[in-house]
Amino acid sequence: MNLISRWIALTLAVWLADVFVGGVNISDGIWNHLWVAALFGLANAVVGNIIRLVAFPALILTLGVFSIVVNAWMLIWVGDLSDALDVSGFWPAFWAGLIISVVSAILGRAKRDRD
Repeated sequence: MNLISRWIALTLAVWLADVFVGGVNISDGIWNHLWVAALFGLANAVVGNIIRLVAFPALILTLGVFSIVVNAWMLIWVGDLSDALDVSGFWPAFWAGLIISVVSAILGRAKRDRD
């Protein structure tokens, strides 16, 4: 159940990024949002963690802000992998990564507090 609630939270975060960031577009339909969230979560869990491990000094120097850059790269990569997501450049991906990070953190915190 934990995986499904995380997936739903990430889907909500991706949807909000789609709504508020002009250069990030997800094809219409809930299934496309669920698909993009699943790909983004998988890419972030596997490749994103490897990049964070390699870039650990940059994460320390920037007090974790570099993690948003990694999220932007993962979003661009998922956009290249999926026809459902179109990312028009680094800055839209950066702002979408920021929204996804903040919303996911807030929803994850709310779930932990509720449990």
